[in-house]
Amino acid sequence: MTLSIRNAEADALARRLAQLDKSTITDAVVVALKEAIRRRVREEVPSQTARRLLARRGLSFKPGRQPVPEETWHELDHDLSA
Repeated sequence: MTLSIRNAEADALARRLAQLDKSTITDAVVVALKEAIRRRVREEVPSQTARRLLARRGLSFKPGRQPVPEETWHELDHDLSA
């Protein structure tokens, strides 16, 4: 598997982190990505993640939108496993 960094700033940051950790660039990138994922999961609830991803594409939820009731998911799960 190959990861190619084609951005000068990203390359410099990866090299700096590797230097600080006395590790390889690959290990530094893996550590940084794991830390970012953990932080994001801790800080955002799924609806916030969805809003952020939609906003990045110029989209949003419809006003007044209500979440699907939890029992609907249970019914769907039951229907699919039957």
